[in-house]
Amino acid sequence: MRLVDIGLDSPLLETVYEDLLVPHFPAEEMVTPAELRAGLEAGLLWISAAVTEGRPVGAAVAEWSPHSRVLLLAYMAVRSQARSSGIGGALMAGIHGDWQDRVRPLLTLAEIEHPAAHAPHPEHGDPSARMRFYARHGARALDIPYFQPALRPGAARVPGMVLAVLATAPELADAQVVPAEPVRDFMTEYFEQTEGGVPEDPATAAMFAAMPPGGIRLLPVDDPAALPCTSLV
Repeated sequence: MRLVDIGLDSPLLETVYEDLLVPHFPAEEMVTPAELRAGLEAGLLWISAAVTEGRPVGAAVAEWSPHSRVLLLAYMAVRSQARSSGIGGALMAGIHGDWQDRVRPLLTLAEIEHPAAHAPHPEHGDPSARMRFYARHGARALDIPYFQPALRPGAARVPGMVLAVLATAPELADAQVVPAEPVRDFMTEYFEQTEGGVPEDPATAAMFAAMPPGGIRLLPVDDPAALPCTSLV
């Protein structure tokens, strides 16, 4: 197995999207192929894939926000038959290594389904097992009631999500509280790109209210019951 970058001209790009990402994520959580290609072309998105015998068996998709210096692990998927074989760990090593060297992010985040809000699925996986995986790799949750914004007009928001910190810049190593400003900037940009701006609704207001000037607490993810969980958004 080797880790490779999947660019616009890669013959594996369509396979990664159709065979790895689409089957393993609900439709409301997926960007379109055109949106994926636009991000690659702009240099604000890249894909790392684990390839065995010329076949991608796992992939991780990064979305970079230069303004906020926040890097988002937008997707990580491993073929169902290849799970628990070290592929996810290899992708995480790349996230903690090459991805950090590439753009020097202040924060590297991931959207993770909260086990209290999402049931196990034969293709999408088990949220509890996924949370344990991220806990083993040092993830900590931002103490905010998070939901994924609607990715495009007509799409639904995804409640019951955890926004986790996978890695930080060296100056924030071992911090128990991270600065709120980059997270606010990142989420403002996220809402502008997806919902056309930051809406004035209770769920969005509660999310931003949990990002005070004093910073955002980091919580361990090994006890999901102690993590905030949105329901109605």
